[in-house]
Amino acid sequence: MADDHPQMLSNLCRLAETVGEVIGAASDGQAAVNESLRLHPDVVVLDLVMPGVGGLEAARRLRRDLPECKVVICSMYTQPEVIADAFAAGAVGFVRKQSAHVDLAPAIRAAVAGETFISPSLVDGVTSRQKDGDGGQP
Repeated sequence: MADDHPQMLSNLCRLAETVGEVIGAASDGQAAVNESLRLHPDVVVLDLVMPGVGGLEAARRLRRDLPECKVVICSMYTQPEVIADAFAAGAVGFVRKQSAHVDLAPAIRAAVAGETFISPSLVDGVTSRQKDGDGGQP
């Protein structure tokens, strides 16, 4: 679990514990990658914007160095191109921070099951963008 805001990190950990054990927490992407390499989690939840190494770069590194680990991005930045970039970087899930209280657990479950997940409130924007030919394949 990685987020640079301590209260948000605490909240995300609490939410994630409803579906599994949280074995590590970090306040930046580099620490999240380091802890993941040490702990080998099934799923890593990353904030998109963090100091130093952000969520996209951390996702790329995890995909390269720990390919069995699934990444879920949890962000307040939810433009369709941001979501497409997250999936291109290796994420299998994208959750709006504003709806993490209902979407994080299903996103983690989907990741463990080998499925993708996008917060339902974001799906229409991503789908319409893909139909227009501007979005990537999530």
